[in-house]
Amino acid sequence: MSRALRPTWLINLMTLAGQYRAPYRGPASDNFDGRRFRNIEPKPHKDLRSFLRWQFSREKQADWLDQPGPAVPPEVPTRVEGDELRITYINHATLLIQHRGVNIVTDPVWSQRVSPFSFVGPRRHHPPGLELDQLPPIDLILVSHNHYDHLDLESLRGLAERFPLARVVSGLGNAMLIRETGFKNVVELDWWQELPLEGGLKLHSVPVQHWSARTRSDTNETLWMGFVIESPDGPFLFPGDTGLGPEFRLIRERFGPMRFAALPIGAYAPRWFMRDNHMNPDDAVQAHKQLESAHSLAIHFGTFNLTDEGQFAPPRDLAKALTDWQVDADDFRVPTPGYQWVIPPVAR
Repeated sequence: MSRALRPTWLINLMTLAGQYRAPYRGPASDNFDGRRFRNIEPKPHKDLRSFLRWQFSREKQADWLDQPGPAVPPEVPTRVEGDELRITYINHATLLIQHRGVNIVTDPVWSQRVSPFSFVGPRRHHPPGLELDQLPPIDLILVSHNHYDHLDLESLRGLAERFPLARVVSGLGNAMLIRETGFKNVVELDWWQELPLEGGLKLHSVPVQHWSARTRSDTNETLWMGFVIESPDGPFLFPGDTGLGPEFRLIRERFGPMRFAALPIGAYAPRWFMRDNHMNPDDAVQAHKQLESAHSLAIHFGTFNLTDEGQFAPPRDLAKALTDWQVDADDFRVPTPGYQWVIPPVAR
């Protein structure tokens, strides 16, 4: 449904929920037809009929169990310097990345639900490993795309109150919504664009295989992406949310082997519905190998019940995939919120 054809009541409802914004408009490109964005290898979007087929064919799964947070919050330095790369897993796709004096947060989610409404939608089953007031000074916030479990307005407002000077980087079409949370320094990037950072670092936006939407009528009107941070000490990748496509090989070709990659392993069932946009653990291990990642961390599992696999299935399936692909489990780790990993330097 085009913006012109959206009924007034629908626009009013979306505006009331804080979700409706004018779609991105710009020149056509390899990944944009002038109205909607597309993947490198375009995939058919699952329509309402497919969604209803999934919903009405779902088998009852065991209830998810609430999990405890860390007994003791992790100790987080104000900054780390030199070649040290410190990763703190907060929850879902939210990481604190510290390297060369720069503090970065990815896809920040501290809310109790990932939904346009506070009273309904997927709810949290694991407290965050760090609370907002336990964060060090944040310089950069990366928002991979506009799905509710990645672009969370409540969390961005909390970060804007604490770190109003932080820079937020996201894909084309997302800046208007993000600025309304209080941030002034918001940068939109297209795929393969770059941005210089402090500490001799450089941020690159990279393609991933996914999609975007805040409502059922704005599908793919804003751009989704991953991020490579190029460092003199080796590149590292945060892809946000993605299926397994040609992108990982392209990233490896352009930047070389990854020192570190955060790879999603959850929200993958049923495969007929999720395959194009969400990796399962076997896909994630293939991505790890395609990237020649020295060290990978599993993300995007265990916090919110989004799809049909069981609560504890992703780590179990990852263990099997690591065995099948002969990857050392120490090189592809499964964290709990609050887990910290100081990534070893790249061998020279």
